[in-house]
Amino acid sequence: MTTTPLVPAPPARRSWSGWRTLLVVVGGLFAMVSVILFAIGGFGLWAQHQRDGNGYFTAGPERLTTSSYALSAPSLDIGGAGPDALYTDDFLGDIRMDFASKRPGTAVFVGIGPAADVTAYLNGVGHDEIADFDVDPVKLSTTTKAGDEPSAAPASQSFWVASATGTGPSTLTWNTRGGDWSVVIMNADGSRNVAVDLSVGGTLPAVEGITAGALVGAVVLLIIGAAAIVAAIVTRRDARTGERRVT
Repeated sequence: MTTTPLVPAPPARRSWSGWRTLLVVVGGLFAMVSVILFAIGGFGLWAQHQRDGNGYFTAGPERLTTSSYALSAPSLDIGGAGPDALYTDDFLGDIRMDFASKRPGTAVFVGIGPAADVTAYLNGVGHDEIADFDVDPVKLSTTTKAGDEPSAAPASQSFWVASATGTGPSTLTWNTRGGDWSVVIMNADGSRNVAVDLSVGGTLPAVEGITAGALVGAVVLLIIGAAAIVAAIVTRRDARTGERRVT
């Protein structure tokens, strides 16, 4: 009588249950988000090294000229959408404008004031309004408003929240706060043909907090994501007994 040897049954295949698949998907998503946060944190670290010796991110200098009586940025709306915390000085920090007149012997005035007051002051005055402004490099496009010379020199106005006047290298520094503001560049005597070299900078103290938060969040999410994927791989359900085992 011939007997046929028993062939061992092949081991049961591991089944990927729904919760294991979910762990892999969630872990993968967490890992992807952590990569994005690492990129944000890395950019923040790089950006912090672009500050100058006084802690400002600076663009310029760039030559700005107009044949009219003034250059104005008619509305810097600091505030609006989003939490109020985004528009505090702790988030935005200080703005610095370094400038120098390029007309020998002619002083330049740079001022920041409430938009409504600046609009009233420049009403009927020939000036150029800045329609678009880029900071790196400093470039702008303007629209011309026809009019006459101003009725009074800019420095005589009381509404400026920050201003500076000079013939040589000069600096205006302003601690930002919420509101609707305008920037004006004029010759100090109110004459036409303004020519100035201008650099613009800001401290943006929130960069440090955003960078640290992104890097910490990236590490935490990467750990959670890796743990979820590992848990899904090393945990299996025995296909025959239904017993859960960790190998």
